[in-house]
Amino acid sequence: MKSAKLKLNKLLLGIFVFCIGSPIFAVSIRAKLINPKKEIAEKNLSVLIFETKKFAQTDAEGNVTLEFPSPGDYTLRLLRDTGIQEIKISVGSEDESRTIYTEKKASAPRTGIVVEGEREKTVASRTKVRYEEIKRMPGTFGEALRALETLPGVIPNIGFGGGANGIIVRGANPNANTYLYDDLPILYPFHLDGLTSVIHNDLIKSIDLYSGAYPANFNNATGGIIEIETVDAVQKTKGAFQVSLWNTTAYAATPTSGGKGYLAIAGKLGYLDKSLGATGLLPEGIRLPRYNDSQIKYVHNFTPEHQIAFYNLTAQDNFAINVPNKPVNDPTSSAFALLSGAKASFGQSFRTTALRYTWIPGDKFQNRITLINFDPIGEYNVGFGSIQGKQYQRGSYVGVRQDAYWTATKFLKVDFGTEVRKFSFRDYGTEVALRDPTNPSPNPYNSSNPDFVGRPISIRGVSPYYNAYTTLHFKFGNFLFEPGARYDYIQVTGNGALTPRATASYTFPEIGKGMTVYGSGGDVSRFPLTTNFNAETGNPDLRFERARKVSAGIDQKIDQVWQVKVEMFKNQFTDTIIDDPYASTPVGLNPDKGQWLTQPIVANRPLNYSNRATGWSHGYELLIRKNARPGTRDWFGWISYTWSQSFQNTNLYQIYEGDNSQIGGIERKILAAYFPNSKEQLAPWDRTHVANLIYGWRMNEGFQIGGRWSYLTSIPSRPVVGDDGGKFSNPLNGLTYWNPQYSNNPYTSEYGNVKRGTDFHRLDIRFDIFENYSWGYLNWYLEIVNVYMRKNKNGFDFDNSRPFSATNPKENDTFGTLQLPGGTVIPFFNVGMEVHF
Repeated sequence: MKSAKLKLNKLLLGIFVFCIGSPIFAVSIRAKLINPKKEIAEKNLSVLIFETKKFAQTDAEGNVTLEFPSPGDYTLRLLRDTGIQEIKISVGSEDESRTIYTEKKASAPRTGIVVEGEREKTVASRTKVRYEEIKRMPGTFGEALRALETLPGVIPNIGFGGGANGIIVRGANPNANTYLYDDLPILYPFHLDGLTSVIHNDLIKSIDLYSGAYPANFNNATGGIIEIETVDAVQKTKGAFQVSLWNTTAYAATPTSGGKGYLAIAGKLGYLDKSLGATGLLPEGIRLPRYNDSQIKYVHNFTPEHQIAFYNLTAQDNFAINVPNKPVNDPTSSAFALLSGAKASFGQSFRTTALRYTWIPGDKFQNRITLINFDPIGEYNVGFGSIQGKQYQRGSYVGVRQDAYWTATKFLKVDFGTEVRKFSFRDYGTEVALRDPTNPSPNPYNSSNPDFVGRPISIRGVSPYYNAYTTLHFKFGNFLFEPGARYDYIQVTGNGALTPRATASYTFPEIGKGMTVYGSGGDVSRFPLTTNFNAETGNPDLRFERARKVSAGIDQKIDQVWQVKVEMFKNQFTDTIIDDPYASTPVGLNPDKGQWLTQPIVANRPLNYSNRATGWSHGYELLIRKNARPGTRDWFGWISYTWSQSFQNTNLYQIYEGDNSQIGGIERKILAAYFPNSKEQLAPWDRTHVANLIYGWRMNEGFQIGGRWSYLTSIPSRPVVGDDGGKFSNPLNGLTYWNPQYSNNPYTSEYGNVKRGTDFHRLDIRFDIFENYSWGYLNWYLEIVNVYMRKNKNGFDFDNSRPFSATNPKENDTFGTLQLPGGTVIPFFNVGMEVHF
């Protein structure tokens, strides 16, 4: 009997213990997450219950169902684009519904309204990517900014590291883009390795690419405007640290003044010369780039109406070449034997410092004043045959800028602003230039009549610069019309540019989730603020470069996650600045200041530059995009395709084959001024077809996989038709330098950029593994570039150590594979670890 009772008690105890640990006692909370500061629901936000490692996601109204195994205290981790926020909650023994506030409620009524939402932006010729979509994109080596290569209308500038140092936007010169960091200038977007951006990923909130007639508040680009928006809130102290094969990055951010502001600091140190440079795989004499950068952002809100922000951005790069001259030089075993004795170094840097004050007296008006100090520097020192030069350039400015946004009526919003800058430019040394810029094959060892000349330069000066703009936003129902205009003026040339532009769109909300038909057109301008406009050695009458951009398209949102966008465009480029050997002034100061005592004035002083060049491009773009479905771990990605053609014309006078006319120098200059005879050609960066396929899937909280496939038509090049017979050689080792020759008959099929090589395509993949901890997470990643190890080509390369033949020139191998010492070829790869806490 006692035995039976004992067994019954054990059974009841087992059942009790089982029930305690079983889902019978699980608790479910139906929560609504609200941000009381913004007075909006936290929609489409991933929520991790840290203790159970279970994920959930809020819907479009901020609702989410959270499952807990038992009553107790739990930690909710809100996974935002800008970082992780933690909230402590207590769970009772019964299911319930509750509202969870993600920030503390305001203790007193506000006397003003803080405008924290994103201002409405134009839909025409603008593509937006958010950080969560691009931060782990394959083929970018962890650099979110390199995702620009995959957007419609963009042609990557293939080079070392895959190259995004100068993307081509709708046929414009790769140097014609402007990059902005919270509307502040940066000199260059990528370091000299072509792999690494100058902006830390964790500071990026989103990137907007404006490829058409961009809004009037932007300026100084005939290509595209790349607007980098940084994080605008820090709710808890956090940081990140990453180590890879070629750099180390760090990031830290914290709220300040009891939550009234925040401080974010980031930096990067590159050591490619210590990692890849130490493998012995590179030719002797090459010192790979060294670089560093830093970013500081500090924001403080005195009241809801008054805010200040401080920025300091820096970047610095340099690399060097010093090819040794050995007793035995064999071009077949040493890639640089022909260049023995060549020395070169290059450096660039910039610093942007800004103090910004924002005043928001109500919900209808906002004014922003920014004090800016921008300090870009470039320098080089080269010695290679007849190429001998050393130059230092610095074109800094101090300015004050004002931007205002005013809601005038229900139907009209107005943007307007002004800016005043004071430029201080300094340029000295010996500038290296081509004697004849139309010469397609200058010879560095031409000793009889050198193709390269050195121009002594010593310039110092200042110049004011002014601009003003306005844009009107008329909205009547589903119709939006946005006319705008901008005026820029620089005093040193006495030249200005008035550039009107406009955008119109109409939305049909009943078609799918909304279909928008739009069009835009107008003029944009650019003035490279360097010393090529100085009165002593340059052309003081240079005008602003201009482009007229026209586009039209359809943006169709099919459902909650699918979008299709089609756009056609045409651009006309005029007044492009180029080297001009014929531009001159009848009388001018001697550009060589060393001769001012004996000959201060010279006749027909060369101006060296002019606005002669023109060009145009046209094409169409397609974007098919799928976002992750809210509340799920669905896949996301996009397909982008661009068909385009780009043309250019120097409009310079050329002496063609068969022209035996006896014309003197002065007559030639007059003829060149009035009868330019150059031919329109394909631009050397033209690629007819560009396609990208992007895929990403966060399979669970611990693993993510991504893929990227890219296809590019080969660039056009000028076919080599012979060589110069080996007239000249390297005087240090006697090796003959065979110089390529090109057709000089514009009526032959071999004249101009008419030869294309093999098309480019490659597949990149990336694997990410996440380890979650109470203090943050670890992200281990492996990125494999060019999975199927295709030997991609990029143009043609003439081997100057051999004469012209059927095998010289040949297509040039480009980045994408690694060859080990034993000859084994493997894909290029990157492996690293990122820590977030």
